Amino acid sequence: MSYSPGLDSTTADGAGAAVRTKILDFCAPALEACRVDPATAPDHLDLRACGAIDSLGFIELVVELEETFEIELELEDVDPEELTVLGTLRDHVAGRIAATSGAVG
Repeated sequence: MSYSPGLDSTTADGAGAAVRTKILDFCAPALEACRVDPATAPDHLDLRACGAIDSLGFIELVVELEETFEIELELEDVDPEELTVLGTLRDHVAGRIAATSGAVG
């Protein structure tokens, strides 16, 4: 799934769903190797702790998210222990999308 700023995907739910899909698509092969079904991955899943992503993979994921959603992530705003948790990362990226599009004030 790709994001287009011209589409009406600026709601938190719409952006969050698009971000979640992008993260899970990026990590799908590694998740499946770890016996985690991307379709049912829980929000509390720590992508690093389960072995789906390492430090370099996380950087690659961040770059992919920034390019896909045309945003700049400010990761210092997120607790380092929570950065690789699926729901936390999704919410942070969706928040940046909303802020960039002017959907939140």
